[in-house]
Amino acid sequence: MTIGIDISMLVYQGSGVANYTYNLVKNLLKIDKKNQYRIFYSSLRRPKDFTLLEEFRQLGAKVYEYHLPPTLLRFLWGEHDFLPVEKMIGKVDVFYSSDFLRPPLTAKTKGITTVHDLTWKIFPQYHTETVIKAHERKIEKTIKHGDTIITDSENTKRDLIKYFPEVLKKNKIHVVYPGVNERFRPISDQQKIYEVLAKYGLTKHLGLKTSDHTKTPGVEEIRNNRTIEQFNNFLLYVGAIEPRKNLITAIKVFNQLVNPATSQPDALNNFSDFKFLIVGRAGWKNKDVFNLIKELKLEDKVIFVGYVNDSDLPYFYNACQVFIYLSKYEGFGLPPIEALFCDKPVLACRNSSLKEILGDKFPFASENKELDALIKLIALNKIDGTSYRQRFVWTKAAEDILKIIS
Repeated sequence: MTIGIDISMLVYQGSGVANYTYNLVKNLLKIDKKNQYRIFYSSLRRPKDFTLLEEFRQLGAKVYEYHLPPTLLRFLWGEHDFLPVEKMIGKVDVFYSSDFLRPPLTAKTKGITTVHDLTWKIFPQYHTETVIKAHERKIEKTIKHGDTIITDSENTKRDLIKYFPEVLKKNKIHVVYPGVNERFRPISDQQKIYEVLAKYGLTKHLGLKTSDHTKTPGVEEIRNNRTIEQFNNFLLYVGAIEPRKNLITAIKVFNQLVNPATSQPDALNNFSDFKFLIVGRAGWKNKDVFNLIKELKLEDKVIFVGYVNDSDLPYFYNACQVFIYLSKYEGFGLPPIEALFCDKPVLACRNSSLKEILGDKFPFASENKELDALIKLIALNKIDGTSYRQRFVWTKAAEDILKIIS
């Protein structure tokens, strides 16, 4: 077979969809040497140090790169169903569409797509009108053409059937859990962790210092200036800064931790030097987050790191005390799994797919009792993430998806 895949979402580096697309394609190319792959990538810009297209070429794929405005593709494919993608990449037997656009296909070409979540349908207040309309059109075309659908969780499958019941008559739906990149693992090299944090200018924020700024301190120097326990005194969030992620609650809980009321136990003062690192790009409708930080006078404690290279993320997870992810809804929930892969405790709420992915035995935080749960997790610092590392493996996910494609 000849398999076509749209990887244009890779331009949004650091997003869950970009991570999914990259790992899916990489692992398909590694395990499948029988079929031919034609990769479609279109973007007006290339991210800095963007080597993924060459990596896919080295793995045997033919890559077709175009520099078309996203608005043009939304107009041609999303609004008018014009210009089959095969006009740009040649005839294929199967075409995998992104979660955002479904291009027109020529006769007898099998369509396949992954529906990651339905946040745009369930929580439209968290999205822009452009995003909502694009996803609505994508789902309508997916159902109309009888495409095969993959969902990241049983929860997303249930949501899809609930909001689009006609899908049961027109489409086959398969649940395939994504994997997690093997780079996410426990790391004991404290010096390397220091080097990565220093790369993002965080040593001052975290109280790390060295008398000789011309060199990176070794482990003993780090210990002399700041104990390893103090070195790890920060909480971490990874993801977009947008309403659905519920950072408002996370920041309020953090404020309770570092600025306890007089009615709370004095022991809470032990956490007064903690920081909260927020890793990820600014999303949309996030002014309330920044306003709250100013209102609570947390400007020197809540640190916005911005985008972090995928290769550096495991060091952030390994360095933190607790990973915070109080999202209101997830189609899968990749960041908490990445943290668990690194043996780090996670503060999360029991909702959407998180209750399915994290499991029944996971110590979910109850509403309005997040602080109690957080303090218990800080005391743990480390957990055993072996079961998660065994459960979410990309080679298995790619094998399952290849069977569906075939």
